[in-house]
Amino acid sequence: MTPPRNADSPAAGPPGLRLYTATVTAARLLSWLAVLVLLAASLAISLDVTLRYLFASPIHGLEDIVALIVTIAVAACFPAAFALRTNITVRMLGKALGPAAAMRLELFGQTVGFVFILLVAWQLVVHVGDMAGRVTFILGLPVQWAWQVAAGLAIIAAAVQAVVVFVHLTAAVTGRPLPAAAALHGE
Repeated sequence: MTPPRNADSPAAGPPGLRLYTATVTAARLLSWLAVLVLLAASLAISLDVTLRYLFASPIHGLEDIVALIVTIAVAACFPAAFALRTNITVRMLGKALGPAAAMRLELFGQTVGFVFILLVAWQLVVHVGDMAGRVTFILGLPVQWAWQVAAGLAIIAAAVQAVVVFVHLTAAVTGRPLPAAAALHGE
């Protein structure tokens, strides 16, 4: 016997909501990992400043390593930004036109976001080619790999946004609104 569906449960939303919920969870985990990496980089920079001030002995090449880390960490936050739908939205028109029009306008906005991240991913892939053979200034570390990871993360973000567009499409077609991303995780 299956339990009755609660209007507040993810099953009450549009089709594809379970996929969307899993996507949000994975994207959030990735962004938390990125935040931890950025925190470690910040601590390393603080240590570098302290060593520089107290002993005139900085951490050699830290700037090179931090530049590569930040490139990847920022790109690792793209999927969560799209999954959590934290983009800037203006909903005045949708509120004035009613729920059905609001869902269609939201779908349009999410589709524009999808096109945007596709363009960003494409340009990052192009940039990867430009980085072939380039190295960091101090340590001479190759930089192309970091841009490959960033491009891959932008492609993942595009896939995440495709899921967001799909769920908004099903919401607009079925008339069952999509709950806020934070509500899916009990926030």
